[in-house]
Amino acid sequence: MKTKSYYKYLEKIDTRFGDNDIFGHLNNVIYYSLFDSVINRFLIKNCQYYPITSAIIAVSPETRCIFKKSFKYPEKINAGLSTFKIGNTSVIYDIALFGENDEIARAEGYFVHVFVKRNQREEKVKIPNNILKELKKITF
Repeated sequence: MKTKSYYKYLEKIDTRFGDNDIFGHLNNVIYYSLFDSVINRFLIKNCQYYPITSAIIAVSPETRCIFKKSFKYPEKINAGLSTFKIGNTSVIYDIALFGENDEIARAEGYFVHVFVKRNQREEKVKIPNNILKELKKITF
């Protein structure tokens, strides 16, 4: 059970009208999209990472989400981001999504990034130093 205080990096996210599915809550795929967005915003804001132009990019071979309680539009979400394993060429992020007034996560997940050359994606590369430095700041 993850709590908001566990995370060193938190970001607020608005849900969108189109995020709800026919059952009246955020569709499962939206949770993964939120994970991806929070990670990439962290990298862009803190690491001078530019996913459209960087020579080294991060690709995701594995993700997971455990759903505990649904969100629905028009709720606001607080996303907590941390890392729990940093290797030479990859990082595993720990992510949790909270309602605005929640202390306990409604969804918990992880997301693996492997760093590769943009033009040779089968070739893993070391995590760039500027990114590595910032990842270590949010490691628990």
